[in-house]
Amino acid sequence: TIDRALKVHSPEELKQTDVTRLIVQDGACIDLRTSGSMLVAGKTRSGKTTGIIALLIQAAQAGRDGHGSELMVIDPKQAELSRLPHTYTLDKNGEARGILEAMKQYAERIAIRQQYLNQLSEQKGDAVKWWDAGMHPSFLFIDEYVALRSLFPKRSSKEAPEYSLDEFDGLLRRIVTMGASAGCFAIISVAEASVQEGGLPAMIRSACSTKILFRPTLPEGRLMWDSEKLKDFPSRVYGPGDAWFSSTDGVHDNVSYVHFPVMQFAVYRALGELLEEYYRK
Repeated sequence: TIDRALKVHSPEELKQTDVTRLIVQDGACIDLRTSGSMLVAGKTRSGKTTGIIALLIQAAQAGRDGHGSELMVIDPKQAELSRLPHTYTLDKNGEARGILEAMKQYAERIAIRQQYLNQLSEQKGDAVKWWDAGMHPSFLFIDEYVALRSLFPKRSSKEAPEYSLDEFDGLLRRIVTMGASAGCFAIISVAEASVQEGGLPAMIRSACSTKILFRPTLPEGRLMWDSEKLKDFPSRVYGPGDAWFSSTDGVHDNVSYVHFPVMQFAVYRALGELLEEYYRK
């Protein structure tokens, strides 16, 4: 219950000197050298999107590398995030072909980065990690994943053989399972940790090694973690920005309570300006 939340008045206060670390609160961070993609759940007004923006602000301030790093934001609901520069939303006809194409480019970039790392490893005679090669992390943030997934037809047509749910699922599976070794991560946002039809596939759920649940409840928590990991959590009322958090970094493997940064500035404007600067360099 100790308040370890960071209270910041400008994006610069969140800037990290180490590109492999994303700060969550005082004493808690996501170590991108050991963790993979992220699953973030939280109902409306839980602070979920603001918490993710706090992570993206840090990544944006690290800047681009010379190996095609990306900060790709996908907003299928055409809400606030879609108004930001360099983001992807639905086509004018309501389809998600542009989003699917962006995901293909992201997956292709993973392969190119990995090929470069493999070449360095062969030259050195030992494994070369992405951070040792001067790479910065790439992120694909999918807001409201379940809503996006529902837009794709279950079966492809002759006119559009590559526009289908299978294609979307296959691309995301490849990104989540293969991206981390090339410094490429997905942040998958869902409104609730559901096991119902249209929810998060079990493979994606298990492949995301960092899990965050905003304004958590025990029933939702049990859909993301083993019940044994939650047995000592007291029943309490959580507010916006409060979350349960785990990451496979050897430090935060057990589920713990965190509070994401309290940002006392216009967060959407700040992220928009940082995205402009990120892609200008």
